[in-house]
Amino acid sequence: MRRKYESMFILPPMEDEQINENIEKVKKFIAEKKGEILEVKDWGKRKLAYEINSYNEGYYVIITFEFEPNQISSLKNFYKLDENVIRSIVIKKDE
Repeated sequence: MRRKYESMFILPPMEDEQINENIEKVKKFIAEKKGEILEVKDWGKRKLAYEINSYNEGYYVIITFEFEPNQISSLKNFYKLDENVIRSIVIKKDE
C-alpha cells in the first residue's frame, strides 16, 4: 500500500540547467521505483542556517509523492550517494 511522503533536499549553488537535471534525476528515481510524483515545489536559493561543506547558500526543493514504505530506505540511500545533494529529509505525511 503506497503512502504519501514529502522530501526536501538541498543542492549546492549551481547553474539553473544543472539544478533542473538534478531535480529530474530524483523524479526519475521515484518513478522507477513505482512512486507517483504529486507536487514539486522549487523554493530557490536560500541562505543556509549554518555552513555545510563550505556552502553558505543552497537550492531548496520539496517533492510530495506516493511511495511504497519499503522503498524509502532506497531513496535515502540515493540521496546519500548523490554528491550534489548536501542535505535531505524524507517525512511521512498524515493522510
